[in-house]
Amino acid sequence: MNVRRLRLLLLCAALLAAACAHAQPPGRGLGLQFEAGTVFGADAGLDSGGDVGVDAWSVRLSGRRAVTDDLRLGLAAGFGEQRFRFSGDGDFSSLRPWGDVQDVRLSGSLFWEPTDRWSLFAIPTLRWEAEAGASLSDGQIAGLITAASYKVNDRLSIGPGVGIFSGLEEDADFFPVLAVDWQITDRLKFRTGRGFGASRGPGLAFDWAANDDWSVSLGGRYEKDRFRLDDHGVAPGGIGQATSTPIFIAVTRKLGRIGRLRGIVGMDLNGSVRLEDAQGDLLRRTDAEDAPFAGATFDVRF
Repeated sequence: MNVRRLRLLLLCAALLAAACAHAQPPGRGLGLQFEAGTVFGADAGLDSGGDVGVDAWSVRLSGRRAVTDDLRLGLAAGFGEQRFRFSGDGDFSSLRPWGDVQDVRLSGSLFWEPTDRWSLFAIPTLRWEAEAGASLSDGQIAGLITAASYKVNDRLSIGPGVGIFSGLEEDADFFPVLAVDWQITDRLKFRTGRGFGASRGPGLAFDWAANDDWSVSLGGRYEKDRFRLDDHGVAPGGIGQATSTPIFIAVTRKLGRIGRLRGIVGMDLNGSVRLEDAQGDLLRRTDAEDAPFAGATFDVRF
């Protein structure tokens, strides 16, 4: 897949979506959203010596439509890139195992309220993650996140869920999901939330609304990214993996009724990087020190 063409297609899709949304007759129940963001990470020391750092950016176009009063369906497409930096003469870093990693995401969404108390959601996903120069099709994985939520009262809905993702040369990943929407006070909420860009699963966050325009969030999640490597590095056609537990504080400013601008600062905790050969056998692994990051996101609804 040609990356330049893909970027152009996503840009054209966003412009077309905007035009269609403004031309949409009232009462059709169609909502469109365009999101873009970037994150800059500081270099983190590796236990085996040397450093690793990563910057990332992502764009996403999504649409959602109410089919009935009880059922909403959605579709989203996104593209992003993680730019890894390895430096120093450590056992892992000196290999310079990979550089820029690209990812493409397609996902659907289903939200159904069969009763006044129960709601169900499901998010099937297809993703392609590969180092620049490798075929994106060699980094394809599929996944599903689903949960059921029970409305305890007008302020609290909570329920269990599960996520499952196929692996690159490994067994499928299973992880638990907590679906929660708790309006603790008129201004403070505890909720399940999305992560940035290529995040696999939902995290948890506290949101505090200072006023109608400003809000502050404190959240965290677990991240795991696996991607196919090109044929020219130390592990031709191999697999790279990066994991971490980011925690963050975000300040959000509403831009009228359709847009939001958000600034983010945080720390990547419990990080690690892993290098495998083309069959998924371990070649190198090392932990990373905690490191700060900062970024910004922007979204607009039509």
